[in-house]
Formats: sequence, structure tokens, C-alpha cells
Amino acid sequence: MTPLETANLLTAEFPELALDLHAPNMLGSVYRQLDCFAAFTRRAFAAGRLEVLRHCFAVADNLLRHADHYLSNAINKVYLHGLHLDGNATNAHLISQLMPASLYQAYCRPHTTRLP
Repeated sequence: MTPLETANLLTAEFPELALDLHAPNMLGSVYRQLDCFAAFTRRAFAAGRLEVLRHCFAVADNLLRHADHYLSNAINKVYLHGLHLDGNATNAHLISQLMPASLYQAYCRPHTTRLP
């Protein structure tokens, strides 16, 4: 999936991200787009917008399941690593309930590369 395709898919699901995702500095970088999407997800979480949050997770899960290696790597390193939603037990439980199982498994994996 190209950066333009990713931006278009996220914009179709979340029209409020259209200006941000189609900005010239974003169109060439899936990493920047996924960072923007992670920030949007964090804002939904902070505002208690659980349906939006659930939708964010469903879209991220769909992207991850259909991603090529490059996009999968970007989702794991940028989106999932950038969420920072499970700061306490209550939040961690909520996240585990709202995320699709496959996305939650990826979220729980360490997001850093181990050095030899």
C-alpha cells in the first residue's frame, strides 16, 4: 500500500483527518500519517469517545491484517508504539476490551528492537 493509498483509506474512515493526512509533508510518509492517526486515537481516548476509539482500532487492525511488510512495520513501530494508552490498570483493561484480538496481541509485543 502506498502512502497515498494509506492517506486515502484513513481519510475515508475519518474525514476529520483529511487536511492533516493530505498535507504536502504527510503524503510521502506512511510513518507521519500513522503518527497523526495515533494522535487522533489518543485524543479519542482522552475524550472518552469509545465508539471512535473502537473504530480507530478496527481500522488499524484491518490495515495490519492486509499490510505488506513495510506498512506492517510502520504500524507496529509508529502507530502501536505511539498510542501510550495503558498507563494504569483501568486503561489497560479498557484497551484489551476495545482492541480486536490480533491488534491487541501486536500492541502487547515489545515495540523495540533488541540488540544482539
